[in-house]
Amino acid sequence: MRDGIELGAVLYLPAGAGRVPAVMEMTPYLADNAHAVGIEFAREGLAFLAVDCRGRGGSGGEFMQWVNDGPDGYDAVQWIAEQAWCDGQVGLFGGSYTGWNQWSIASQLPPALKTIVPSAAFMGGVDIPHGGVGSPYMYRWRVTLKGHHISWNLAADTLIFNRLQGELYRRHGSLLEVPGMLGFEAPGWEDDLVATGWGPIWEARRPSPESLRRLDIPVLSLTGMYDTCLPGTLTHHRRYDEYGGERARRQNYLIIGPWDHRGMRGTDRVYALQFGPAAKVDLYALKRRWYRWVFGLGDKPEFLDARVKHYLCEADEWRGADSLEAICGAPRPLFLASDGHATDVFHSGWLADAAADTPADRFVSDPFDFRPLETERRLSRSPQLDSHSDAIFPRAYNSLFFIQGGEDPTNAVFCHNIFGQGVIYHSAPLEAPIDLVGEPELRLWLSCDAPDADLCVLLYEVLEDGSTVFLSSDLLRLRHRDGSTEGVPMPPETPTEVRFRSFRFATRRLLRHSRIRLVVRATACSFMQKNLNSATPVHLQQPEEARVARIEVLHDRAHPAALMLPIVQ
Repeated sequence: MRDGIELGAVLYLPAGAGRVPAVMEMTPYLADNAHAVGIEFAREGLAFLAVDCRGRGGSGGEFMQWVNDGPDGYDAVQWIAEQAWCDGQVGLFGGSYTGWNQWSIASQLPPALKTIVPSAAFMGGVDIPHGGVGSPYMYRWRVTLKGHHISWNLAADTLIFNRLQGELYRRHGSLLEVPGMLGFEAPGWEDDLVATGWGPIWEARRPSPESLRRLDIPVLSLTGMYDTCLPGTLTHHRRYDEYGGERARRQNYLIIGPWDHRGMRGTDRVYALQFGPAAKVDLYALKRRWYRWVFGLGDKPEFLDARVKHYLCEADEWRGADSLEAICGAPRPLFLASDGHATDVFHSGWLADAAADTPADRFVSDPFDFRPLETERRLSRSPQLDSHSDAIFPRAYNSLFFIQGGEDPTNAVFCHNIFGQGVIYHSAPLEAPIDLVGEPELRLWLSCDAPDADLCVLLYEVLEDGSTVFLSSDLLRLRHRDGSTEGVPMPPETPTEVRFRSFRFATRRLLRHSRIRLVVRATACSFMQKNLNSATPVHLQQPEEARVARIEVLHDRAHPAALMLPIVQ
C-alpha cells in the first residue's frame, strides 16, 4: 500500500492462460473463505485475487471498519493491473461488507477498474441504524472481526448475546456497556449507537456525489426482497442513477430477487417460504458472464434484457424495466379505522378504501414491561428452519429486529404477542389478486405524552388458510420523524403527523381472499437500542429517566391515517 503496509492475498490463475483480466474481492472474512469462488473464476479463464483487508488474516496494519478499504482498494487494483499475469483490466466482487467496499473503492476512481458487482451491499445509516434506531448487532459483527482471526463461534452464540443484552434491557442500561460485559473492546462501536443514520459520520462512509459524477463504469447490483441489506443496495443504486452521468445510468443494472442476505447465490427458499422454479438463478454463473462481457470476452448475459429486473413472488415470474421507478406500482391508499380497541389480531381495526371518522386507538411503549423479551428468550432456545446449511450465525432465535429485517418471513410471533404495546389493522379479503411492487408508506397522526418512543411497523399478507407472509417493514425513532440528525421531541399530547417513508421494497402477488395486516408497535427487543422515552439522547439516557409513553393513533375526519400501497395495475 501507499504507506508501506503489505496486504496478504491468495491468487487463482487459469493454467497457461497468459495475461488475463482479473477480479478482486477485498474481504475482512479471510481470503481462504473465497477459495471455491477463486477456483470457479480460474476455470472461467479469469484471474481472481482474494485480498485480506488491512489488519485481517495475512495483512499488516490494523483493521478499521469503513476507513481504509477505499484507499487500499485503489492501490490493490492498480497493483493487480501492473502484474505480468493481468491484461490491465480489473473488476471487483463480493457481498454485504464487501459489497459496500466495492462502492468505496470505486469512489476512489482507480483507472484500471472496469466494473463492480456488489451483492447485498450494506449502507450504514440506511440498513443499520434504520430510522435512527441503533442495534447491538453491529457490536456482535465487530467482535467477529477482532484481530487477524474470525470469532465465528463467539459471535454465533446467540444465548450469550441474548443474556447480556437482556440484562441491560431489564436494568435500563446503555448498550455502550456491552464491550465491558463481554470483555471484547470494539473501537468505533460507539458511532453505531451515537450516530442516528444521518449526518457526517455516515456520509463519510458513502461515495460522495462528486466521485459518483466522475465514475463511469458498468455496475451490476444484486439484492433480494428478504435481504437485510435490501434498503442499502437500493440506495447505492439510486445514488449512482442520481449523480452519475447519462452513460453511467445506462450501465447501472439492478436485480431484485426473492432471496435473503445469505441466499445471494440464487436459492428458491427463504426459511419456510418456498418460491417457484424461476426463483432459482445461478447468480455466480451470471456474474462470471457479466465480467467476461465487460472485459470484452463474451456476450452480455441474456438475463439482463432490462436495466432493472425483479422477481414477482407467488407469480413466479421475472419482470424488467428501464428504471427502478418504472417497475413500481402507483400508490393506493387504505385508510385506518377502528372501534378504538385495535389491540390484537382477533380484535383488530380495519383498512378501508375510504377515510373514516372513528375513535383513536391507544397503546404504550413501556420500558418496564419485559414480556416481549421473555418471548424472544424463550423462543430462541428452539432452532428455526434454516434455508442455508453454511449459516455463519445460526438462526436459533425469534427476534423482532431480525424479522423486521426480512428474516424468517412466515413467522408472525410478534403480531400475536403485542402485550398492549401496539395496534393491528386488517383489510377485507381481496376480491382479486393484486401485484404489490415498490415501497409502501404509512401516514399516521399520533399523539404521545412522552418526548420520544421507538416504533416498528410490520406489513403482512394473511393467506386464506390463516398463514402469514412478511411483506415489508419500517422503523422510526419519533424524535427523528423529520429525518434530522438532532431530532425534535414530540409535542406533549398534541396530534402530530408522522410519516413512515423508509419501508422495505416489496415485490409479491397478493392472492385472492388474502388480507393485508398492518402492525404498529413499540420495538421492545434486546437486539434494538432501548429508548427510555425521555428527551435525552438515547445513548446518554439514565435509568431514572425511564417512563411509559402513551400513544394514540388517530383516524378521524381531521386526522386521516392511511397506508399507501404501491399497486401495479
